[in-house]
Amino acid sequence: MTESQKIPLKRLAVEATAIVISILLAFAIDAWWEDRNEADLERRHLVALQAEFEQNGKLLRQAREEYEARYMDALRILELIEQGTTDIDEAEFERLVRGLLIGKTIHLESGAFDSLLDAGELSLIRNEALRNRLAAWPSYVDEWTEEEAAVFQFVQEVLIPYLSDWTRLRNISKTFPPFPDGESPPPILPGSGEVVSLIPLTTSVEFENLVYRRAQGTWHAMRDGETLRAQQSGILGLIR
Repeated sequence: MTESQKIPLKRLAVEATAIVISILLAFAIDAWWEDRNEADLERRHLVALQAEFEQNGKLLRQAREEYEARYMDALRILELIEQGTTDIDEAEFERLVRGLLIGKTIHLESGAFDSLLDAGELSLIRNEALRNRLAAWPSYVDEWTEEEAAVFQFVQEVLIPYLSDWTRLRNISKTFPPFPDGESPPPILPGSGEVVSLIPLTTSVEFENLVYRRAQGTWHAMRDGETLRAQQSGILGLIR
């Protein structure tokens, strides 16, 4: 092999090596850029999730306060029934019965979480513990929502029809909360006819059982709400 033949081979080897290095470098740059984009996307998701789960924490605290107030109303009625006396303050008892009819439902924020799932980007969350908790979050929400719906349905379909046979409902449910925008229509006023005392309800076994069921359903909703709040707190702690 002559000297003139060796030089092109060396040049080809150098050029081939340069090409391989260039390709590997391009792959490395692409991988780095993709990782960087995914990291930026993860950060955006985490910022949105943090704000959302902080808000949900406030909503769950409000729900606990509401559940506990309704549970204490039912408990107080059962205590009055247990005392076996009709010497009860009419205004207090009416307030307690009114509490039984309050069936609020709390809707949690879910925009940021839904966006993460809908985009199929849950895998971008690199913290495995956080990723697993986020994946399980909907099941806890569903359990709580079912308990909430059960209480609301009981109030609307069982308790209210029962009380309708005793008195005018608008004489019990006197409060109409204002609209957030301040543009609420005028509330319906209590009836002007004879006001029937609710005290005789304390002698009704059926009413006692309904109050107990209301308390029991509220207890379950409150329990699942606390379980959900523990999950919310855990997720928020991992995000921070």
